Amino acid sequence: MSSSAITRPLIGLTSYVERVRWGPWDKPAVLVPLTYVGAVERAGGEPVLLPSTGSARPEFVRSLDGLVVIGGNDINPETYGTERHPETTRVRERRDRSELEVLRDALDAKVPVLGICRGMQLLNVVRGGDLVQHLADSRPGDLHKRAPGVYT
Repeated sequence: MSSSAITRPLIGLTSYVERVRWGPWDKPAVLVPLTYVGAVERAGGEPVLLPSTGSARPEFVRSLDGLVVIGGNDINPETYGTERHPETTRVRERRDRSELEVLRDALDAKVPVLGICRGMQLLNVVRGGDLVQHLADSRPGDLHKRAPGVYT
């Protein structure tokens, strides 16, 4: 355990920045979909938000009992040495840099990591892999399609 005062495992959740509106505010905010938080809690963990601002200190990442790299937008292909495909959209370079740093720190410290969708792809990239940016080009007729952002 990371701390004797906390009895539940500390599980870091990566995040992302989006401009959002709530009440009278319209500002950039650090976000984690609530489904990730709830899943960690239901599994008995204590979720800890890691802002995607590059501010997560290596010693803090090393103190985690686990890390969940959440899903999201496309990874910038330059990260794995490839040119951007026309269908690759909405890359978040700051998020890529921040998550790569956190992921490297976690792996170096042997913190268990779960990558979900984009997170799994990022784990592949940090280990030296690359990605097929547009599956329809390599698997014509395959049913992999973009879906609205509603998942259960």
